[in-house]
Amino acid sequence: MTDNISYYEAFIAAAECGSVSEAARKLFVSQPAVSSEIAALEESLKVKLFFRSNRGVSLTPEGTVLYDYVKKAFSFIAAGEEKLREISGLRSGNLRIGASDMTLRFVLLDYIERFRREYPDVRISITNAPTPRTMEALRSGQIDFAVVSGPVDESKTADCRFIPVRQIRDIFIYSPKAFRFDSPISKDKLRDYPMMMLEGHTSTRKYVADWLGDSFPSPAIELATSDLLLEFAERGIGISSIVEDFAAEAIACGRVKRLELTEECAPRSILLCYLKRIPISVAAGKMIRMISEGTLCCEKNKE
Repeated sequence: MTDNISYYEAFIAAAECGSVSEAARKLFVSQPAVSSEIAALEESLKVKLFFRSNRGVSLTPEGTVLYDYVKKAFSFIAAGEEKLREISGLRSGNLRIGASDMTLRFVLLDYIERFRREYPDVRISITNAPTPRTMEALRSGQIDFAVVSGPVDESKTADCRFIPVRQIRDIFIYSPKAFRFDSPISKDKLRDYPMMMLEGHTSTRKYVADWLGDSFPSPAIELATSDLLLEFAERGIGISSIVEDFAAEAIACGRVKRLELTEECAPRSILLCYLKRIPISVAAGKMIRMISEGTLCCEKNKE
């Protein structure tokens, strides 16, 4: 196959115009240039493509066969270019996001709502999983970017770029109907109460467990979601370790209370993450900029 696509452009133009001179005008080149490229194509393929006469040119049987294939090829190229124009204009495309329950609810949901309003033709898929599994999905190419809760092990994530989005704080909550605390207690005293925490494969569980210390006993109850931790605490079953955002409404309504400690767990960050060396889609780039620049937050503050 010849590597010079201009040969085929000249061939298609001459076949459709029925004239080398008309093909030259259509391509904005000289007539000798078109003749030369057709001759070069015929030489490379070792066939005669046109019958030539005083009235112009017409395809030989071999030329007709080639025309059908080349025309289809050019149509596919044109369709591909149009598809790219659609994607770059966000009139189509895919957006694949990885997030945990917490990051989806307290960071992504508002941005997804806005993105969907502005770009309704972009298909959005969300992989909802704890941070470790979300990072695995990112590295395996299943998602374009992730929004995860920190901290992260930087020694294992040198191939990633992390952008802090907002801070979160881990607290402990209890039902005032089941427990009473008149003054702050130390974190070591927590071992005297039935503790409830997320399952061990989550970044939140690891962070809180590291803060409590290796000597701290395993929790009395392990649960899969923060919603369940909140419900169990409301029922007085035990004291739940939970991210403050999940419990804010229940605390405001008095259904649970925040346990005051003499030493509070330090805040940590929710992070937007993507691979450094892998090109991202137009849709993913738009969403990443929207989140990292805090566009939504800025607009809400103006209202």
